[in-house]
Amino acid sequence: MTSDAPARRDPVVLTTEGRGWIEARLERSTERRDRIDEELGNERTEELIAERAQLDTQIQDLTALLRDAVAPADIIDDPSVIEIGDEVEVEFPDGDRETFLIVHPVEAGMDDHRTSSDSPVASAVLGQRAGDTVTFTTPSGEHRCTIVGRDRIG
Repeated sequence: MTSDAPARRDPVVLTTEGRGWIEARLERSTERRDRIDEELGNERTEELIAERAQLDTQIQDLTALLRDAVAPADIIDDPSVIEIGDEVEVEFPDGDRETFLIVHPVEAGMDDHRTSSDSPVASAVLGQRAGDTVTFTTPSGEHRCTIVGRDRIG
């Protein structure tokens, strides 16, 4: 039996820094599109037309993302459960510790500290609590870590 109701989608969660980064990216894309519009007034090439179409799509996508995104602090939740927007510290069996900020995939490339929520380690710790031990698989094999703590960044 199928439902006519629209599928429920979880909101996109963006950190404050991620929102700023995407706003800057949107501004650069808009400026580039405006320059292409000027160039198209002088010369119409397939490359310029294709780039403008690509930029239009990117601008629409980024605008919708910014419009619909929420901050981590806007999510009403169990504060002990790890979610997007949390900085998480984990410890591996050899005693090494790693701290990373779990973010939406769109802002994962901002710096080395941010980890996409789609990554194996982030997927493993999402929904867990400090003290839990999780197992995840990467191309190099299976790994295990214990969650030491979490902090909501926002």
